[in-house]
Amino acid sequence: MQRDPLPLLLIEDNPADLRLLTELLDEAAPGRFRVHSARRLAEGLDELRARSYPVVLLDLSLPDASGLDTIDAVRRVAPKTPLIVLSGLMDDELAERVCERGAAASFVKGEEMITGLIEAISRFTFKSG
Repeated sequence: MQRDPLPLLLIEDNPADLRLLTELLDEAAPGRFRVHSARRLAEGLDELRARSYPVVLLDLSLPDASGLDTIDAVRRVAPKTPLIVLSGLMDDELAERVCERGAAASFVKGEEMITGLIEAISRFTFKSG
């Protein structure tokens, strides 16, 4: 039985990162995910108010918000939705702070993250539904 693609909300302002992530997910797991995107935090929050997503993927650097405050804003609107942070730069200290703020996981953007990202999405969606 074919399952419907799992909808993911990706809050990411960089078109190249959006395209890369969408392509990597499709190559690694064809037809398994449907990426919905928002290019600003406000747009992403509006989307979360209008619709429930099983997982949110969040960039920490957006035109209308940056840093750990982006996590806080998403947590206020969707407190129980697993949140995975994607960043161009992620050291151990930032990864720890991201998790302390309520993110379920964090990854450095790039091709090498895709296997771990898919595993995290699967783990969180299996637990929640």
